[in-house]
Amino acid sequence: MARVRRPVVRSFDKRFVRECAAWVRAGGHAVLWDSPDRARLVLPRPDPDDPMDLGRWSIMDLGKSSYAVVRRGPLEGLATTPVPSDTLDIVRERATRDSIHRGPTRSMNLDCLACGSCCRSNDVILEKVDERRFARAGRTELMRPPLARRRRDGRIRLRLLPNGDCHHLGKDNRCAIYAIRPDACSQFPVGSECCLFAREEEMGIVDGLPPDD
Repeated sequence: MARVRRPVVRSFDKRFVRECAAWVRAGGHAVLWDSPDRARLVLPRPDPDDPMDLGRWSIMDLGKSSYAVVRRGPLEGLATTPVPSDTLDIVRERATRDSIHRGPTRSMNLDCLACGSCCRSNDVILEKVDERRFARAGRTELMRPPLARRRRDGRIRLRLLPNGDCHHLGKDNRCAIYAIRPDACSQFPVGSECCLFAREEEMGIVDGLPPDD
């Protein structure tokens, strides 16, 4: 069981940039709308030394890796990045989901063994460091079919079962190769946007307001 303090996402019109800044400085994340079809993600400056930084993963969940630190004005010192047009609905849904949480952060308990959502329908790319780890453990077969396959771009990924589960996920949600699992698995951030999305997609668990069907 892990207790995670995650940022709560709020939407702000550009007229309320100071309120937006105050929300983020208190630990939350914000979507600052410059117009109905243009928005910026605003968050505390990510810690480059923390691979589990939830701000960094919030940006990556939008298919991005870069951000800028604002040098002047109400947002000075905060990180911001434009929201791609094809992910505007994603940030809207984040803010709607979190609208029932009052404060800028929320503590929640997550039991990975009761979940396992991140081990389903996931694209785990195997890197050289994983290959070396498998070799040291005498498990080089983990890099070959039927347990892995090479994509068209030349990279190797873990194969999934027909039902979408990882080959190594047991019925008890335990990983059969946990001690030597890929970096992409060991560094998956609990309580991040990608974690919450996986829980919603695989288990129908929403930490906030459920989507309007």
